[in-house]
This record gives sequence, structure tokens and C-alpha cells, in this order.
Amino acid sequence: MNLLDVIVLLALATAIWVFWQHRQQSESAQKHAVFYCKQQGLQFLDIRREDTRWSFKGSQPGWRSTFKMGFSSDGETRYEGDLTLHNQRLVGVELPPFRIPAQ
Repeated sequence: MNLLDVIVLLALATAIWVFWQHRQQSESAQKHAVFYCKQQGLQFLDIRREDTRWSFKGSQPGWRSTFKMGFSSDGETRYEGDLTLHNQRLVGVELPPFRIPAQ
């Protein structure tokens, strides 16, 4: 085993680790989005990753990602809000103004 083999193995291990972290974060984002929509009386439609970067929040390094969450308030109109996560922790939710159906 020479130096090139070690470098290739480290690069492969790093790529697998990054993929694993992003999958875990995507699953957490969906759970947070579904829970938030249920709590607010909204219909959850879908979620997708918008942006990811390496970040330090306080003294904790990790991935800070923004996800676009599709939701509906009346079952007919689609809106998109932003969910921000640092690692698996929900940092913030920003929703656009949306119609509240008459009851």
C-alpha cells in the first residue's frame, strides 16, 4: 500500500461520510417539515435541498442547509417556504404570506 492508495481511500471515505451526512439531514428536514405543517394546519407537499455549506454555529461545526418546502393551506394553492437546518437541528422556518381558508 503506497501513499496514492491511502489518499484514494481517504477521499472515498470522505465522500461516503458527506453523502451519509446529507442523507441524514434530508430525512430530518422532511420530519421537521411534516411536523411543522401538521402543527400549523397546513398540507405538506414536498421538500427539496436548496443550498448547503459548511458552517460553525457557536462552537459546533456542521452542515447548514436550506430546504424548500412545498405546502398548501387550502388544498388548491401551492406555496414554498424555507427550512434551515444546522446538522439535524431546525434553525428556522420562513413561510410566505398564504391564504387561510374560510371556515
